[in-house]
Amino acid sequence: MLSQLKRISLEADGRYATDAELACVKSYLQDVGQRISGYEKIRDAEDAIMDDSEVQLTDLEPQVFCKGPKDYSETCRRDRKNTLRYAATAMLFNDLDRLRDGLLLWQRTIVRAVKDEQASTLTWREMPEVLRGHLSAEETDLMMPALHLNQALLS
Repeated sequence: MLSQLKRISLEADGRYATDAELACVKSYLQDVGQRISGYEKIRDAEDAIMDDSEVQLTDLEPQVFCKGPKDYSETCRRDRKNTLRYAATAMLFNDLDRLRDGLLLWQRTIVRAVKDEQASTLTWREMPEVLRGHLSAEETDLMMPALHLNQALLS
């Protein structure tokens, strides 16, 4: 939304915005309550979400956070938290461009550099199911575009 508002502001400089230009604002305002609610739930349940995702991921692949004998669970948890925070913020403001450009392209470079594609792929494939346990169906639907972007760029 912030990127869209900035674009509208630049394009409509010196004139009134058209109905077509305002459509994204009207659409955003229709579900802003659900966006705020979903964001607050993710914020308040962040540790539980991380715990649930860790259980689900290690059930699927017990050594998912290990490289050889070294356990990187805490580092992976920190990275999952940061990425989830950015995704929740992108959902709140309906701004996937900021998510992609602000974090995910950098995060993808890190994932590839440390050869962590498997853990990342598994994490963002399973995260929608984890969030379904913490959000309403409508809130989960609003989160899905950000989660799909995470999957696409971090897998």
